[in-house]
Amino acid sequence: MQSQEDEDMQRALRESAQEAGLSIPPQESGVISQSTSTPYFGPANRTEYDQDNWAMVPVGPLKTRLDNAPSPAQRKRSPETPAFLIQGSGSARHHTLGGLLTIFSQIPLARNVLLRCGSPAASYGFNNEWWNGQEILPPEALRQMQPEESGWGYDNAARPNFEEEIHRLMAFLDSTERSYGTVNTLTNLMQDTTSDIEKQFYAQLGDTNDGELLEPLHQEAILASVGTNEDSEIQHARFGLLEFDHSGLEYAHIKTLYEALDYLMWGDLLSWHDADDRSRIAMFKKMGEVLTIKVGNDGPLDSFEIPEVLYPERYLESRKKEARRIASALLETKNALDSVTTEERRLQEWQDDWNQLTFNKTDMIRNATEQWKAFSDYLESAGRFQAMEASGFDTNKYPNYRDAPCQMTEVQAKHSEQVDEVLLLTERILHDMEAKTEDLRVQLEQIQAKQRFLGKLLTVPDKPGRPKPMTCKKYLLRGVATDRDIVYVCQRLYPESVESEDPKSPVDQWWRLEYSPNEDQLVRSEKVEVERIFRDVWLETKTPLLVYATEEAISTPRAPLSDALNMFVRSDNKAFRQELKRPVADSVEERRHTSVDPISPSKRKHRDSMDSMDTNRASIGSEDRSPFENAFDEQVEQAEMEMADMSGGKSEYVRGSDAEDKFGPLEIPPTTLNRDPAQITIESATLTPDTLAANKGEAHRPTPSEDSQTDDVVNKMAEAQVAKSPEMQERVRPPSLIRPPLGNDTGRDLSMDMEISDIQE
Repeated sequence: MQSQEDEDMQRALRESAQEAGLSIPPQESGVISQSTSTPYFGPANRTEYDQDNWAMVPVGPLKTRLDNAPSPAQRKRSPETPAFLIQGSGSARHHTLGGLLTIFSQIPLARNVLLRCGSPAASYGFNNEWWNGQEILPPEALRQMQPEESGWGYDNAARPNFEEEIHRLMAFLDSTERSYGTVNTLTNLMQDTTSDIEKQFYAQLGDTNDGELLEPLHQEAILASVGTNEDSEIQHARFGLLEFDHSGLEYAHIKTLYEALDYLMWGDLLSWHDADDRSRIAMFKKMGEVLTIKVGNDGPLDSFEIPEVLYPERYLESRKKEARRIASALLETKNALDSVTTEERRLQEWQDDWNQLTFNKTDMIRNATEQWKAFSDYLESAGRFQAMEASGFDTNKYPNYRDAPCQMTEVQAKHSEQVDEVLLLTERILHDMEAKTEDLRVQLEQIQAKQRFLGKLLTVPDKPGRPKPMTCKKYLLRGVATDRDIVYVCQRLYPESVESEDPKSPVDQWWRLEYSPNEDQLVRSEKVEVERIFRDVWLETKTPLLVYATEEAISTPRAPLSDALNMFVRSDNKAFRQELKRPVADSVEERRHTSVDPISPSKRKHRDSMDSMDTNRASIGSEDRSPFENAFDEQVEQAEMEMADMSGGKSEYVRGSDAEDKFGPLEIPPTTLNRDPAQITIESATLTPDTLAANKGEAHRPTPSEDSQTDDVVNKMAEAQVAKSPEMQERVRPPSLIRPPLGNDTGRDLSMDMEISDIQE
């Protein structure tokens, strides 16, 4: 039988849970709990909580935030330096998505396309830690988080919108005062662990946006047999990312980017020993203004040449005949290279079938020569010793025993002749091997020269004597991204010119942007020459991502940001300026070491409200403080109370009185449930040898609606009042993304953005 004290405790827990909206199963009669721990009443500052017992927990630094983020002064971007995006500490897999978006931001056409994806939002919210990996939930997600609507949790709809997050990132790269941001929130929306992040990005863009909108970023290819012109045998594929999935043996034949494309587009034909009409080749039927190429698999052992200007003429549908001839010639050179390589290997290697060991013939013969030479020296020394012995070891006659004549016995002389024959044989074998090896190397150089010649066909425009002019687009290299948070990006600059002078031509400036979490200087930005990029990129990675764009894509005017996006960036910049004004300890150390919300002290006696077991209510506060005074005014910007998210994602909150004044009383949000990973189709997002023929159709959706107009912006924050709250619940501020009221009293839609007031600066 339970004691009276245990019964009182159970009754208090049930009453508190009922007030919090929770349900606790009744205690079975005669069943005693196995737990030996006593209930603890105190601030909610644990790391984990049972979902059935708690609705809210305080949190410290998020797992997706950069725990070793530099001080705000180190993160300030100089006006001329481009901002860039990094993976973030919460990324489970290495990827180049941040570098890709950074490069796209410097290609106006690609930037404009990404800004037009999806529907423009009336508000993009605000979170002063968004740049560092925290998410901003959409308004509809906050509505679903209301207890009366969805219970204690919310479903997969309560996640940031994919396109809106892209809009935020593009606006951030346009106008931020920070040197870098992260793509954690965007990558968390792509949970397919079987596919690369870059593939999922293009796949999700294609699944949720109209194909016509994405035409500048996509290519259309056909796969057809080289010996037929029948349309029935032609297969179509539409993709945004070309990925090289070559094997190590194929990379051994690849010395230029064109040759890597050859093995991608003509891989089926090049895989045969003889050209066959049944072989298939891929050809570009339509090409966009931006071409993205990723070096996949393990990449080349060393490197291959990356051209600054790319002409994909040889891969066009109109060049099918030329492509077949070039591919057939490449197949011959490939077979010749394989033959020469095999012959050289057979000449140089000896296989021990018994032990399954391989030995170098040259080394073996040289070792044998040294052994027989030692035997020859021994016989010669023995003959001289015998001559010294016959002279009675007369040192006057032979001061040096080497001066003595070699007087071998008949047996020794016979052995010496045999040794000399062996030495002559080994010398002749080595000479023949060196001659054959040199001949094979000459053949190899000739074949490689032919291969280089074939690799340059239809890559030089306006070549004299060409019967058919080139019609392909001219692609300029605009960026190289690595999976090590290093990105090379080309920035187009337009110098200001005096009216009386001729307009100055635009200038392209290459930048190297790097985030090094393990270095003293975490952020590095420097101007570089393109020649250095071609040299250094292969030292940093073997699988770079290359972005090419046409002059039209580069010279396209940049579309202006919407009012909502401008408001979002201005708010983030104001928050950053406030960070710059704080002491270093406040901005860095607290970010690193804070594990409990500052609004929840570790000692319960220091709280402004004392819990009472008799009333199950929180008292008004300390005796020496006004009950309506805001006890946490100094901690408003640092507090991080939020709902318990079982998946680990969190969202930051701001002062409660702001939303109450504007929108009415706010409900306490419920806890979140685990989020199921998004199911993403990648059938037509990437071109690889396995996906050339996979595309059967395109996903379409209506064009985005016109941009919504934003309304009034909250410019000043009112003082919050501390009110009484039930026991077992923590007092929280409303979410940083202010939700609209459930009832519209004013008859207008208030903006979701929050302009940080100037008075806080």
